[in-house]
Amino acid sequence: MNRTGANALAARRRQRGQATIEYTVVVMLVVIVLIARPSIVEDVVTALKEAYSAFVYAISWSDIPIRS
Repeated sequence: MNRTGANALAARRRQRGQATIEYTVVVMLVVIVLIARPSIVEDVVTALKEAYSAFVYAISWSDIPIRS
């Protein structure tokens, strides 16, 4: 393997390690939030339901052009 190939391989290994660290940090933050405030899931579900119902309401009032 030439020098450039070895450098590219080392760079890929560093990137893979960085992605693992980032994933671990995000998962740890999610776990901390869920432990600190377990009702957050219910809050998110409620917010999504409200947003969806508002979207459906807005769509129901839109004019649909009918072509003959």
